[in-house]
Amino acid sequence: MRIRTEKLTKIYDSRTGSSEKTIGALDVDITLDKGETIGLFGSSGSGKSTIGQMLSGLLKPTSGKIFYDEKEISYPFRGKERRNIQILFQHPEVSFNPALPLIKSMVEPYKIFNIEYSKEILIESIQRFGLHEEHLLRKPSELSGGELQRAALSRLLTFEPEVMVLDEPTSMLDVISQGQIINMLREYQREKGASFVFISHNRTLCEMVCDRIYRVEHGCVAQETDGAASFPEKTQGVSQ
Repeated sequence: MRIRTEKLTKIYDSRTGSSEKTIGALDVDITLDKGETIGLFGSSGSGKSTIGQMLSGLLKPTSGKIFYDEKEISYPFRGKERRNIQILFQHPEVSFNPALPLIKSMVEPYKIFNIEYSKEILIESIQRFGLHEEHLLRKPSELSGGELQRAALSRLLTFEPEVMVLDEPTSMLDVISQGQIINMLREYQREKGASFVFISHNRTLCEMVCDRIYRVEHGCVAQETDGAASFPEKTQGVSQ
């Protein structure tokens, strides 16, 4: 078992200073096996991104547990968990410093984990994603959404992660770029046996990509069986 959660919960304090609380995720129990892709499917505000950010170590749970290879891990992720569990965002520009050429951001993973690199290695790493040396010299604003997402994926795979949280990774892309990103992810999964958590509001895309689908509503999660999902009774008034 790559990832397992037990009653993972995130409660947000009110932004207005009142005592009212908002539940982003409630008692979430999910599992993810090696080489498997699970989907978190739900509408905007359902809580699926909150769950994804907790799974990737970006957001501290209020309560509950996360297990990686059957070992409980806590926020912030450290050591091998920090390297092996990564997230690919819907908006790839957040992965890059807007004031710097792309090459400056692309070298960061190599420096963080003391991985040997050179300009030739960087060029080779992006070429498999349809990018070239000239792209490395441009700032993020000078690249298209598809080019930025391919660069973000190339940068992410430098870590050779075992688990990837894919938070709406293709929703901002055209159909051709969507297919390219999905194919690149599938190729990496075949090569490395990686596990994916695929977050999307697109049910058809989830069915195409995922081995199993969890429906997310009001912060609650239930695995679907033949298109049906059973949720706890008390979910009203709960939002992300």
